[in-house]
Amino acid sequence: MASILTRYGHSESIHDPNDPWITRKLIEELRTEQFEEPDNEHTQVSVSSEHWSVTVQVSGLITFDNIDLLEGHESDLPEAMYLRDIPDEALIHIWQAVVRNDKDALLKNLWTPLDRLPTYLRDFYRIQPS
Repeated sequence: MASILTRYGHSESIHDPNDPWITRKLIEELRTEQFEEPDNEHTQVSVSSEHWSVTVQVSGLITFDNIDLLEGHESDLPEAMYLRDIPDEALIHIWQAVVRNDKDALLKNLWTPLDRLPTYLRDFYRIQPS
C-alpha cells in the first residue's frame, strides 16, 4: 500500500496508481498557492510505499529515497537519487511506479546524484504571476 502527503499535511492511503491524487491533485498542489504571498514553508508533496518515497519540491527538485536501505534492508537501488524540472506526465509515471512497486518503470528516468543535477533556475512548479 502507498500513501500521499500534501503540501499542508493531509495524508491518505492510495491503492490505485490512477487515483486522482497521483494523476492530478498533487501536481495541482505544487502549482497552486493558498495565500496571496507564495508559501515558502510548505513546499513539497510526496508519494511513498513500504519500499520507496518520491518527494517533489515546488522548486522542481524530485528526490527518491530508498526506505528499504534506511530501515536496514538489502536493496540494489541507491539510498537517494534526484531529478529536476521534469514534465508532469513523467512525474505521474514515477508516482505510479511507487504505488505499484515497479522498479523498472521507476528507473526509466535519468536519476542522478544530487551534485550532477542541472542548476536551479526558478521554481519550476510555482505558477508565475502574469
